[in-house]
Amino acid sequence: MSGAGMIANLTSTGAALTITWQSGEAVTFPAIWLRDNCRCAACRHPGNGQRLYEITDLPATLNIREVARQSDGGIKIVWAPDTHVTNFSESWLTEHDLSASARKSRKKKPTLWSKSIGNAKPVGDWRQMVADPAAELAFLDAYHAHGFGLIRHSPTVPETVLNIGNHLGFVRVTNYGALFDVMSVPNPNNLAFTPIGLGVHSDNPYRDPTPGVQLLHCLESDAPGGDTLLVDGFNSATILRQEDPAAFDLLTRIPVNFRFRAEDAELNARQTLISVDEDGDIVGVHFNNRSLDWLDAPPEMVEPWFAAYRKLADILHRPEGELIFRLEPGDCVVMQNDRALHGRTEFDPSRGRRHLQGCYVDKDGMDSRARVLRRRLAEQKGVAA
Repeated sequence: MSGAGMIANLTSTGAALTITWQSGEAVTFPAIWLRDNCRCAACRHPGNGQRLYEITDLPATLNIREVARQSDGGIKIVWAPDTHVTNFSESWLTEHDLSASARKSRKKKPTLWSKSIGNAKPVGDWRQMVADPAAELAFLDAYHAHGFGLIRHSPTVPETVLNIGNHLGFVRVTNYGALFDVMSVPNPNNLAFTPIGLGVHSDNPYRDPTPGVQLLHCLESDAPGGDTLLVDGFNSATILRQEDPAAFDLLTRIPVNFRFRAEDAELNARQTLISVDEDGDIVGVHFNNRSLDWLDAPPEMVEPWFAAYRKLADILHRPEGELIFRLEPGDCVVMQNDRALHGRTEFDPSRGRRHLQGCYVDKDGMDSRARVLRRRLAEQKGVAA
């Protein structure tokens, strides 16, 4: 991070404060940004840290009147026209450095993968995870980096998937219920409930918002076939960007309609196949051939869009990108639904049973779980020290 090290110099224009770090790099903090981040007891609740004022309560003509270094290395700002005082520690300013290099360093970089990940895929032992917070955090960190993880040695009893989902986050109820059984049934309302093979896809892109995480827990796997198939959507989108930048750009800009219809549900959503953030980094891939409805776009964009769609589909189906493994009873695969696209090979229900139970978990719940575990483990180390 660019701000690593002590403050070397401060320069104020009134409208902004520029800090030069000892590394020689300088970063500018606008006055309004600094004032809005004041942590004093008059501005923030001492317990929960939430703001005690509205943005309209701040002076419209806000300026830095004085700024000075403190003996502890931090800075003190006196504001005009209201003489309010704000203090910042050097470490806080370092952690919130607004320079391009610091902002880039704070972004978590996904670990892209393909078939070659093999036995190096993220794996956790449920028995260890429930007994040891460090083991659980290690699994969650690997899951977040790769967009999926495999939990082994969980109980082989119905509804275990709900226990796992509610332990790691918060189970989301849909028209399928809190959980759903994945097995071959007569007259299914979804191809997932048949024995046919399924190409890789993200689940429920016809919802708004799309489920963040999907869990599939194996209860029985005697039937031949039915192996799990995973593809890293981020890696596939990266390959598309490298091979055909125009196609990549088109799929980030032009949304398409997704649709699901059943006796008790009529779901529609409109979204792009690839999502990027303000820096152009890939943050989501939504691909589901079965649920794709229709493209509502200008006529001149239809053929280019379908050409781009075909190119992405071709990349997703390349064998070198496909990770294939068999779920055994007690295994639970946890997948980031807008990244780890999943499918399965065909299975034969006449020669054995294949029974999975699944559920959806909100993505932010698992993010929160990892942060809480990290904080608690850090606090324990602090006490021990």
